[in-house]
Amino acid sequence: MDEIEEGGRQTPYDHPVIATLAGAAILVIAALLAPRFVPQQPLGTLIGIGVGGGLVLWVIGFVVTTRYSTLPWKLGSLAVLLATGAGAALIAHGQFETLSRADASTFAEVEFGPGGGVKLPAGAAGRGPLSKRFAEAVTADAQAQRDFGTAFGRLGVANLTSPYLLEQDPKALAQCDAVKALATLAQSQAAARAQRTRAMTEALAKANLPAKAKEGITIMAGPPAGAPDPRLDNQLAMVRATADLCGLLAGRGWFNNGGYFGFRSGADETRFRALSKARMELTGQVEAIERGSQERMAQGRDMVRDVLSKSIFAGS
Repeated sequence: MDEIEEGGRQTPYDHPVIATLAGAAILVIAALLAPRFVPQQPLGTLIGIGVGGGLVLWVIGFVVTTRYSTLPWKLGSLAVLLATGAGAALIAHGQFETLSRADASTFAEVEFGPGGGVKLPAGAAGRGPLSKRFAEAVTADAQAQRDFGTAFGRLGVANLTSPYLLEQDPKALAQCDAVKALATLAQSQAAARAQRTRAMTEALAKANLPAKAKEGITIMAGPPAGAPDPRLDNQLAMVRATADLCGLLAGRGWFNNGGYFGFRSGADETRFRALSKARMELTGQVEAIERGSQERMAQGRDMVRDVLSKSIFAGS
């Protein structure tokens, strides 16, 4: 129902409570939804945005209806909306932190299998962009190692260690060039690893996580692009040593000496022993590389765990 003011102008009844509650509801809904659509912001910025949003909504409410209310209602409505804006900022901050922590939790929950392989927590790929990239990288790295080992195995290079096996199945001696070509596979796998690391670095730069958490995740992601790649160096050295051994044995200057390689040339025997020793050392290096990778992962994991053990309001 309308009331008549002096001069005959009709105005609606003032509804400061409805206007204030509507503004507060808008602020809370925005705080709940915004973290899923906009990048994370520092807490101070969120508070500024929340208070500013409360002021804007108060102005809108003032123009629509609150201006017809008494001064206490006007001031009270303003105070409520400003306070609600600040509270909504805290809600948004909590939402942002919850999403970020869920993403970072994958790194904090990494474990290792009996062979040192990385074991990801359940649902890791669905916890956020960083978790998704990390899960993809772990899976791809494991598959790449299997593929490289399988490629070696298919060439029958295991027979190069036994004169008996080589007599039974000498096909490996015709695969020397194919062994050399494995260097291309190793290099392509290394390039893919570097690309995954770069993608993780780019995603990490956009994440609003404490510096220590970012440092831990960076450590877990592996050597940065351009840094030495021990795995690649080991694989290339193994390819060269195996190809050289294959070429030496393909010359047929050897014989089966009671289950051991015997040579008619002292130079061939010396070369054989040097190559065999080199291959054994390279095989041992693989274990050291895996152990170093696990230690690096554990170091980064513990750093992330330490960050996640603190309150979301302890700092950003």
